[in-house]
Amino acid sequence: MQVTCLYLAKPEKMMSYSTNTLRRSHFFLLVLLISLVLLGCNGETPPQTALPTPSETRAPEPADTAAPTPSPSPSPPKVILLAPAQGDAGLSSQMQTLLTDLAAQSGLRFQLRPDLSADEMQDVQIVVALPPTQGLSELAAAYPEVQFVAYGIPDIEPGANLSLIGTQAERPDQLGFTAGYTAAAITPDYRAGILTAAGSPEGQAMRQGFINGVFYFCGLCRPVYPPFPTTGYPITLELPAAATPADWQAVTNMLLSWQVGTVFVDPAIADPKLLELLAESDIHLILAGPPPEALSKSWVASLDTADPVQQLQAAWPALLKGESNPSLQQQLGFLATNPDLLSPGKQLLVENMLADLLAGFIDTGVDPATWQGE
Repeated sequence: MQVTCLYLAKPEKMMSYSTNTLRRSHFFLLVLLISLVLLGCNGETPPQTALPTPSETRAPEPADTAAPTPSPSPSPPKVILLAPAQGDAGLSSQMQTLLTDLAAQSGLRFQLRPDLSADEMQDVQIVVALPPTQGLSELAAAYPEVQFVAYGIPDIEPGANLSLIGTQAERPDQLGFTAGYTAAAITPDYRAGILTAAGSPEGQAMRQGFINGVFYFCGLCRPVYPPFPTTGYPITLELPAAATPADWQAVTNMLLSWQVGTVFVDPAIADPKLLELLAESDIHLILAGPPPEALSKSWVASLDTADPVQQLQAAWPALLKGESNPSLQQQLGFLATNPDLLSPGKQLLVENMLADLLAGFIDTGVDPATWQGE
């Protein structure tokens, strides 16, 4: 049997061996660490890699585009006052003032022209023509979309787009008829009368129209109480154009003798002194023209043709809409009334009759061509 003997070193030697080994390990580690430090700090700066500089991003500039050219706003339509140089300057000035205001209120342009040709009708909406304009009917026929108004131009016919103002001849027979109807409607026992200019055809037509107007209202017009004139009512009297105060007093006495309550005075002889004398005699007055301020208590009503300027103003809204009024004329009517002597109900009665008279449904009984009774 073989015995293996282990040789055990002495403890001192073993401790010395371990210490030496540890020291060598520490030394190795230290050398390694220094080497690493020297490698890291060898004084050479490692080359720097330039980082890419971010480029500035710019929004793409818009391409130059031509700015749109604004289209011009269309000019407003025109209102033309056609006033020939040889016409009435006062009327032209009055109409120019009126149409300037109406055009401005309606957003239209106004132009004053002495003449107007076909090649100047662009953008024209309304034409108001004064005398002595020629060829208006032909111009209106060539431009049916334009509204034409003939103001006081004689011998012209209305059309689909041609209205007439102030072209109707005065009708003294219609004036007398309306006055007679009114007098009969407000006077007890129909005791009405008329004063006309002697020797005047218009006065004669006015007188016959007055008589027929009274009869139209009351028929035989027989009074209930005396006096009873042989010719009946209405009473008709004449005065010369150059009447004197004595003449005025004579006719006033005659009217009082027949107890005439209301009288119509022909405008041709309506002297203020005569009217004052009649008013002082408690005779009520129907007149043509503006009412007299001094006779307010005896004045009943004023009849006259309508102011053409007022008619044009009244027709303006329809003209703007492209609507004509071929029958637009100077119409007879009340300028003013005294409600104490002509009540609203009686006035409405007269106005209804007058509408029928002007429309041709009532005949005055007077021939307008001769001013003679028919």
